[in-house]
This record gives sequence, C-alpha cells and structure tokens, in this order.
Amino acid sequence: MDNRKADFIYFAMVIFVVIVLPFGISAYDRHIWSQKIPQDAKVFNLTGHTQKGWVSGSIDASDVLTDSLILKEFTPPVIRVNKGDRVVLKLTSSDVVHGFSLKDFGIFINDGIHPGKPQTVSFIADKEGTFTFACNAICGSHHENMLGTIIVNA
Repeated sequence: MDNRKADFIYFAMVIFVVIVLPFGISAYDRHIWSQKIPQDAKVFNLTGHTQKGWVSGSIDASDVLTDSLILKEFTPPVIRVNKGDRVVLKLTSSDVVHGFSLKDFGIFINDGIHPGKPQTVSFIADKEGTFTFACNAICGSHHENMLGTIIVNA
C-alpha cells in the first residue's frame, strides 16, 4: 500500500514538472515582458535565422531541428509604422548568435542576440522614410539574408 502512495506522489510530481511548470513559466514571461514594454508602443517580433534571415514572428524549434525551414519561403520583413510611433522590436535568435543594427535610429546590438535570450530595442519613429535593419555579426554563410525594412509614414 505504501509503495502505491509513493508511486502516485512521484507520478504527480512528474506531471507537474512536465505540464504545469511550463505554463507557469510562460505566464511569468508574458508578465515580465508586459512590464518592459510601454502600453502605447507598436510591438514587432523578429527572429533571426542563419539561412532565412530576419523572420517576422517566431520560428518553431521543430522547424530548426528538422530543417523544415528549407521548404518554407520567407521574405524579408517589412514593418510599417507612422511618424511619432514608439516602436519596440522584440528580437530573438533561433539558431546562433546574431547582432542587430538600425543605424538611421542609432540602434546597435554588438554583444549579440543569443538563442533563448530575447532582447528588445525601442525608439521613436521621428523621421519619415524607408530604413533598413540588418544583422551586424557575421552569423553564417547566408549572413547577407539578415535584412529587413522599416517604413515610417507621415
């Protein structure tokens, strides 16, 4: 009888770790990010990938592990905002350490965007035009794909 009780307790602990804990961590992460980002900001998620460049949104881990990204077509992201908007870019990496540069707004990340460690950059879109952002750390043989565009409308 005591072995069954112990087995049940161990089983419950495993279920907690496998199912409940990830949801708690995810909720905590969302809470922390909501405190870092101003309410009025336009938020864009960008994920760096060595072969596909900057991708709007995120890339699933299964895509990276199985190389199924090769089958998908990605185009460099185009972000559209209005002059005067506060823009927040949440940057992540799906594979290797990337950098980030948006020189027209004085934004440079030289110490790297590491996989699993998102970083944010924030700026006021105070000038109209079309601006290019890029990876500023040599990250692989397709480094030239690490481009994107921000269009600031009047």
